[in-house]
Amino acid sequence: MIVSVRDPNILSNLDPQQLINYLIARGWQQENLGDNANNQESVWILTASSGSEFDITLPLNCKTRSFSLRMAEILETLEKAERRSQLDILSDLVTFIPNVEIQGMVIRLAESHHTFNVILLGFVVGKPLEIHTLLNSEEYQLARMAYTERLAVVCTGDLIKQNGNFVLLKPSGFALYNTLSDATPQTPYSALKI
Repeated sequence: MIVSVRDPNILSNLDPQQLINYLIARGWQQENLGDNANNQESVWILTASSGSEFDITLPLNCKTRSFSLRMAEILETLEKAERRSQLDILSDLVTFIPNVEIQGMVIRLAESHHTFNVILLGFVVGKPLEIHTLLNSEEYQLARMAYTERLAVVCTGDLIKQNGNFVLLKPSGFALYNTLSDATPQTPYSALKI
């Protein structure tokens, strides 16, 4: 099954410099276009071992009106050139997704000096990945319960990639996620009150 990524929230937050580093690491060559439309875009070429040639026109400014659409086109080209799914490619490129909801399982807990670290196994662009976050003491108690009883959780925050690890900053709405119904997730207070 071929999956196309169309989520403008994800696509509009891709970093052009991250994409440039990705292209260089995979053997793409930047085409020298002189003035290059006042540095608004760069063109990249790859000649595959089969002799096929691929080109990408990368907008260098995230504020460009068609930025999300162009990123979707770039993912399609990379999918063909690399023979990898767009989700696999995107997981290599994602460095920041603001205000994203993460559903997952608590797989590790660490408490030290009033710091409550939690590691979730959650899905990021369709792939299960470890996500690190810090919770307040009330949310940490709920995370401990979810960990012990193997319950799904949900929370929202800004997802970033730091040193190859995903970190959920400004977590909010940490709750148990009821996967068997459409019921509202239980908040720390309501879950611990039962």
